[in-house]
Amino acid sequence: MSRVKEGNRRLTCDIPEELHKELRFLAVENDTSITKYVKALLEEHVKKVRKKSKQRKGTSL
Repeated sequence: MSRVKEGNRRLTCDIPEELHKELRFLAVENDTSITKYVKALLEEHVKKVRKKSKQRKGTSL
């Protein structure tokens, strides 16, 4: 069993084969690993959602 670095958590999810294939191609096109590519996508998405959430809270006051 592999160890997860301290301060990290492992995320495991099932995805359709075709999506995995597309992620593999995108990772290669961007000269990175699928893990790094997905991590960057998730970080970008979370940042975007947080920003929208803050904007909505600011307008509802």
